Amino acid sequence: MIEVKNAIQRMMNSKSITNSGWIIGQQVFQMLLQLVVSIITARYLGPSNYGTLNYTASFVTFFTSIASLGMDGVIIKKLIDHPDKEGVYIGSCMGLRLVSSTLAIVTVSIVVYLLNPDEPIKVLLVFLQSCALIFSAIQILDSWFQRHLRSKYVSISKIIACLVVYSYKIFLLVTAKGLVWFAVSNILTDSIIALVELIFYKKQGGEKLKFNLGIGQDVLKESYHFIISGLMVSLYSQMDRVMIGQFLNDLDVGLYSMATTISSMWIFIPTAIINSFRPVILERKSYGDEKGFLLRLEQLYSFIIWLCIIVSFIVALGARLAIYVLYGSAYLGAVPALRISIWCETFAMIGSARGIWILAEQKNKYIKYYLSIGLVVNLLLNSLLIPYMGINGAAIATLITQITTSIIAPLFFKETRVHTRIVIESFLLKWRW
Repeated sequence: MIEVKNAIQRMMNSKSITNSGWIIGQQVFQMLLQLVVSIITARYLGPSNYGTLNYTASFVTFFTSIASLGMDGVIIKKLIDHPDKEGVYIGSCMGLRLVSSTLAIVTVSIVVYLLNPDEPIKVLLVFLQSCALIFSAIQILDSWFQRHLRSKYVSISKIIACLVVYSYKIFLLVTAKGLVWFAVSNILTDSIIALVELIFYKKQGGEKLKFNLGIGQDVLKESYHFIISGLMVSLYSQMDRVMIGQFLNDLDVGLYSMATTISSMWIFIPTAIINSFRPVILERKSYGDEKGFLLRLEQLYSFIIWLCIIVSFIVALGARLAIYVLYGSAYLGAVPALRISIWCETFAMIGSARGIWILAEQKNKYIKYYLSIGLVVNLLLNSLLIPYMGINGAAIATLITQITTSIIAPLFFKETRVHTRIVIESFLLKWRW
């Protein structure tokens, strides 16, 4: 019996590694291709049109968290608990997400119209981009592939979509198409992913999808707090672009979007490191090895913090050259914003790694408190700084928000103050041997 268990464990470990490998490989491939095409696109559109496209995309991103209904994490648990009802659970969640996506498309179009009544092009752009939410709803199938450690099929779907869409964008660049054509690429991306996932789901023996309102409501009852968390994250991660568009203009949105794009284009590396450390650290905790748990956690923090600091120094020093070479002289106005925003990733990655500690110590409820504090800080600072400091004010607001949510907010609660101490000790390389 022990040998059988060991064999199963080895098999599961092997499948987990393979599964993770597909996910990371797809992300690297997509990131590299996206980098090349986005640079060419930004040069072609220019800061103003590029800003208009990103301004409307920010609204869609904001409503995506609402349209998804926070079901992604909950549905996996339901599939594990009810393996005989997979088709009903997936079909029910998909049905509810299709309804919420439709409502989101109507709502976001109305909101953009009310904010920009004299700019019908923005209403058209946000409508076209938001139509992708319909196909995104079908991608609840991701959860089924994850549950069965078959994420390679999701990765293949995204790689296919990536190749098709970026070929489409190159066609637009070669034929000098207008802005509306670029907005259609969002629909194309999600529709291809949804179609390919449906095909793989059927070929892999997935159950017939059925809708049951009661089961859908059962999942919704457990996922509502994830909707709230996702909503707050979307608010303070996208509100800077929206407020720049309202206080300033589309040109400034384009410059700021480019700066944040460069800042975040490399974070798949620390994210992959965090994902690799997660099971090792959590295992120490589950075995009751508290010292080993804290040691591995601090080692992870130290590596992530200093990696981010080194990269931030390099990018800050070479910001002007990087922007000039990659995007051209039209975007040089974003140099100061880039030098500020690159430091945001250090604290963002601390917040990401904190999820391991939160999970291990069962402090999940505090996440929404941190995000609420961050949201208030972000909205207040953006309102104060953008009118006087432009996009540099938005970058400063985001940096202070990240510091607040990652370092300062845990100090407000007795049970989580220790986390800030762990982060500081990790920065100083004072590990608990």
